[in-house]
Amino acid sequence: MISDSIQWISAEVMAFVTANLAFIGPIVFALGFAESIVFLSLLVPSTILFLGIGGFHHAAGGSFWDVWLWGAAGAFAGDVLSYAAGRYFKEDIAGVWPFSAKPEWYVLARNFEKKWGFLGIIGSKFLGMLRPFVPVVAGAMHMPWPVFLVASAISALLWSGTFLAPGYGIGWLMK
Repeated sequence: MISDSIQWISAEVMAFVTANLAFIGPIVFALGFAESIVFLSLLVPSTILFLGIGGFHHAAGGSFWDVWLWGAAGAFAGDVLSYAAGRYFKEDIAGVWPFSAKPEWYVLARNFEKKWGFLGIIGSKFLGMLRPFVPVVAGAMHMPWPVFLVASAISALLWSGTFLAPGYGIGWLMK
């Protein structure tokens, strides 16, 4: 009975993905964007969704390269917006939610950014707790724009590919 339910759900999801293949890119963009925004990242489990989307998108005949770039572009756009907010609010950022409610998050992100700099922007994308906080703190700490943009672009490409590829890989192996 459980097996029948899983097969039915899988078939329904496949039918939906196949019928809406053109929307997967913008959806992945939105998920990547949400994952990079301080407030939205806490509500949207984009990383987990990327794993499933990769598999279903591949099974529906979608191209990895297209959806990978959509996801990376969304994550990059979210990072840039977070960084800009940090630059704008500067010292006041520590008093804005969620940092006001959890000041240790600000301290953690600030120490991480201070210690690792460019590499910290890249690495933070893979550290769930730091992912949305490091860009805003980097902005507040006045990391130079060009340094941030390069690091963010690299991190967005790596992150998007890392979490979409397993689904594509499993789908490829099952063919």
